[in-house]
Amino acid sequence: MALGTGVTTMVSLRRTRHPRIVARFNGDQLTTEAVSIEVARRYCELDGRSWNTEISHQSAVRSGLGYGTSGSGALSLSLALNEAMGLSLSMPEAAQIAHLCEVECKTGLGTVASVFSGGLTVRTAPGAPEIGQLRKLNLPSSLSVVSASFGPISTRRVLADHHLKKTINACGQALIQKFLGDASYSNFMTISRKFSNCVGLMSSRLRRAVSALDLSGYTCSMMMLGESLFCLLPHEDGARVEAILRSHGLTPTTSTLSQSGAHLI
Repeated sequence: MALGTGVTTMVSLRRTRHPRIVARFNGDQLTTEAVSIEVARRYCELDGRSWNTEISHQSAVRSGLGYGTSGSGALSLSLALNEAMGLSLSMPEAAQIAHLCEVECKTGLGTVASVFSGGLTVRTAPGAPEIGQLRKLNLPSSLSVVSASFGPISTRRVLADHHLKKTINACGQALIQKFLGDASYSNFMTISRKFSNCVGLMSSRLRRAVSALDLSGYTCSMMMLGESLFCLLPHEDGARVEAILRSHGLTPTTSTLSQSGAHLI
């Protein structure tokens, strides 16, 4: 799902004889292995000119917690560089570059396609935007997403674990048809929770928080990938869920769903 609390990317280009790429997320400089650096490299190769490239990603949430900030940053950067360099790629073509970089850097597999489309989507076939297949669900505008995190889980490590990848794929294939048969937000949360339980990555403290929400009648699930949870629910239930999360030492974030997906501003 694409959150209204997303990632905003600004890019600055200056012609130079000595090309350089610097990227920051919420002010912290990213390593040369970051997916945003790889996206910028691809664009510099496509453009052919020598640039001093400065990238700034800003978000209300931290990276590495399961919010998909790497993929969101890669996609927004790809759209921005396409515009700034005047390359005239279509929106899907720019999104495909971001998707390929994300997969190669092992920071995610499907974030770019979801954020590109906006709203709540279900991947029915893998691949980049306009190559893979997805179904976008019609949801009431009265829903909010409440989320919170204890800390990060390395997506790169998980994607490098072939046994775990097989488990994730098997769990997903077994559940996706059950969801498509009843594509409601409540069934989405039920199926998402079953998926989290099947994969088996939920920590004991995260499970305790999820169980407390169960006792209060709220079905929540684990975010992939982070020691994090989320609940999709009516606006009026948000305050109660936030209070329960705070009682477990978590700092909740509440957001709307962004139906428009990634776009230039």
